[in-house]
Amino acid sequence: MKSVSRFIAIACAGLFMASAFATTAMAKLPSSMEEYKARYEKEAKTPEGAAKLWFEAVFLYQNAETKSLGRKMLLDIMKSLPDDFDRNSGYAKMVERIKNNPEIFRSFCAGSSPSNGYKADIENCELTVTSTREEAENTFAVFLKSSGADSPRPMKLTQVDGLWKASSVSSLYLQVQPAKK
Repeated sequence: MKSVSRFIAIACAGLFMASAFATTAMAKLPSSMEEYKARYEKEAKTPEGAAKLWFEAVFLYQNAETKSLGRKMLLDIMKSLPDDFDRNSGYAKMVERIKNNPEIFRSFCAGSSPSNGYKADIENCELTVTSTREEAENTFAVFLKSSGADSPRPMKLTQVDGLWKASSVSSLYLQVQPAKK
């Protein structure tokens, strides 16, 4: 019974957060680990909040000037990412797509589309959560709309010490429709 009531509470929060993430402007990208940690303590109380922080880490990792901060954030926001992930063959596809295909990740920001070349304000990227689903105890799937995909893409998150961490993101770096010239 405890699991069912917890699921209902989280599902209701997820529905609230889905609409909030689709309509509310978000904070700018963190400029330090201290700022990220403060936001993580606050925003990762929900799977949707942790998902937003994961995208912010990716956007920072894509920029040569902020790559180091983005790398540290990815290591923190992901449940079991090894320290050598950017040299680890098990994560080669994720790293390659983050580095070479920014349009994939920008496609999740509201307002981006193939027709506008996936232009997105990554400083204020708004994610659209179409649904959430409990996968197992302390594990949720958050389905995110990508303007370059036919259907929402799942991101799995796991609760650790009361806060959420990304546990499976492989669907998020699948190719998207080519940008129109």
